[in-house]
Amino acid sequence: MMADRRPKRRMTMPSSWSGPLQTLHQVIDTLPLLVWRASRDGSWIWAGPQWQDFTGQGQDDYLGEGWLEAVHPDDRQTARTAWRTASDHHSFEVEFRVLNSREQRYYWHKTRAAPVLGENGMILEWLGTSTDVDDIRRLRDQERSLLAELQHRVRNMLGVVRALARRTADHCATTEEFLLKFEGRINAFARTQSLSTHSPTGLVNLREIVFDELLLHHLQDESQVSVDGPDVMLGIKGSNLLGLAVHELASHLVAHGRIDDAPFALAISWAIEPDAAPGSAEPLLRLTWTVQAQGLGDPDVALDSLAQDVLHSALRYELDARTHVEPQPSGLVFEVKVPLARVQERDS
Repeated sequence: MMADRRPKRRMTMPSSWSGPLQTLHQVIDTLPLLVWRASRDGSWIWAGPQWQDFTGQGQDDYLGEGWLEAVHPDDRQTARTAWRTASDHHSFEVEFRVLNSREQRYYWHKTRAAPVLGENGMILEWLGTSTDVDDIRRLRDQERSLLAELQHRVRNMLGVVRALARRTADHCATTEEFLLKFEGRINAFARTQSLSTHSPTGLVNLREIVFDELLLHHLQDESQVSVDGPDVMLGIKGSNLLGLAVHELASHLVAHGRIDDAPFALAISWAIEPDAAPGSAEPLLRLTWTVQAQGLGDPDVALDSLAQDVLHSALRYELDARTHVEPQPSGLVFEVKVPLARVQERDS
């Protein structure tokens, strides 16, 4: 709802005024507009109490071009230009910011004027109003900003989908294998997008990403699965890529770990720590995935090439991450260290 910034002071009339003229001025006095009159060249000759109350200008201040002093300096030339063409078009319409003297803040106004014509069709003067459109203007600017952000996100999402399709196709021998792997990756990507969309800040908690993937892959038994780490908020790109990494690791465990036939142990942890690299003071996010399960003892299985493409190449290229996969006698350890600032960037 637009804020009511109408002036409260009423215009007093001489006791001798009566009839239609007094009624007209009473109507003008109650209008939620800044009302004014100008000569045919655009010089102001009168302004209603609304203008005076809003701007703090008295009659001596607004006459002629004095009213421009209440207009934002950046908008004054726009107003002058509109007046230069007003006579030719018999119309004056322009938007500019007007200073509210009480708040010392400029509000956008749409200003319109219509000519008063003489019997010969010549312009005698102008009758004008300035309407507060600040709220509408702000909403319109927000709408443009949101639309630009949406277009940016859509372009980036399409880029991610294309990259996922290429990476998946490069390591799949059959169409069926491609569809299975690609659908899983797209669903993981969609889940992180959903979390980002529902977040007021656009940031996603790493804990939510991890638990979503564990829930999807039915890895919820607390006797076999442990999760430990602080709340870390991720930007769009960081949440997408780390979400895909966790998805690949969980999918790999379910596909090759024979977890339905034998016990397994999965530990996921993350922490913020200083960068040990020489000359670097930037904090890192370190995430570690440690799993022991029958079926993962074979290095060719533990270091599945399709998973490594996402776990290494994408994270290194997109987030400047350092990654490491180490096969174990009955499982594997995956570790990623990524600059905290990179993974928290809001830009997608």
